[in-house]
Amino acid sequence: MKTKLKTAHEEEYSFGEVKKIFGVLLNYSDEDNWKDSYIYVFNPKTARYTFFNTIVDMINSQLYGDEKIKRAYMDEWEFDEYFDAPMEGTFREKLNWV
Repeated sequence: MKTKLKTAHEEEYSFGEVKKIFGVLLNYSDEDNWKDSYIYVFNPKTARYTFFNTIVDMINSQLYGDEKIKRAYMDEWEFDEYFDAPMEGTFREKLNWV
């Protein structure tokens, strides 16, 4: 199955020198009428995305530093490769969840 990525929503948060971008990523296939979504936090300082399964997981991670929450990390350069062109398979298959 061929899928694509698009940003459904994005917000920037800045507090002093801390800057993060919070968003919702949509992974979809028009041909197969399939879709999935991910909550992410992008840290421009490290050029790294952190993906979560739910909004609650993202909030618990960001506010309380809960390290037991299932999440996946991806560097910006790797994410850009998937974002710029259709991919074979789903985005979830490309993520390494920890």
